[in-house]
Amino acid sequence: MARIACFADSATLFGCVQHGLSGSDHELFHHSSSRLSIEIRQSIRQLAPDLILMELTPRLDNPHLYFFLRSDAVTRHIPVIMMSSSSHVALHAVALGADGFLHAPFSGEQIGQVLDRLLPLPLRARAAGELLAEPALLPVEGLGMRLSAVA
Repeated sequence: MARIACFADSATLFGCVQHGLSGSDHELFHHSSSRLSIEIRQSIRQLAPDLILMELTPRLDNPHLYFFLRSDAVTRHIPVIMMSSSSHVALHAVALGADGFLHAPFSGEQIGQVLDRLLPLPLRARAAGELLAEPALLPVEGLGMRLSAVA
């Protein structure tokens, strides 16, 4: 079971994440992505998630949140997956250095691929009840690129 922090202000996008994770035993923690604050910093440090899903739009303050996550010693190792309903935002996710991108709406299978690829092996094995042999590759839609991670 993984602890997944989801930074999303769009109810539709968060609903897509909830639906995609339904039936799994992962814990999902919802946070607003519109503004970086001391409370969000403390909350994410205390939560110590295994994976972070983050809504990315040009209007929100989430690049600042992303830079905080990457600069903080407690959170810099946590994989961050950017999400958006706008495919051109995938370029921003790649430029920022995100570990992956999900184009909404996405399926439970696509979220499952992300979890299989980015969660540490002990968490994946515990969730699946077995050891997984190979990490999966997840295409970054619309860019003709693939992001991969070594477990």
